[in-house]
Amino acid sequence: MTDPYLVLGIPRDADDETVHRAYLEGIKQAPPERDPERFQSLRAAYEALRTRRDRLAYALFDDSAPTPMEVLDRAAPAGPSRRPERSLFDALLRGKA
Repeated sequence: MTDPYLVLGIPRDADDETVHRAYLEGIKQAPPERDPERFQSLRAAYEALRTRRDRLAYALFDDSAPTPMEVLDRAAPAGPSRRPERSLFDALLRGKA
């Protein structure tokens, strides 16, 4: 599962209201009839972080390793313009760049 904090675009110390606002903003930009895949990822992220208890459970029990793109997103949170292209990153992982 991708990092729900990155999917919703919220900090790790976000409160319930911030999580809810980020979810609503996300589904405004990606409604289910226009972008069902993005909507599903937003919904899953919201379900994982909806309450303080859910966020604590995620912090304590999530053992999934971050994907390479999640690592890049965390390293360059200012936006995709500061992040290398996916193809360049994949080439670096394969040792071809």
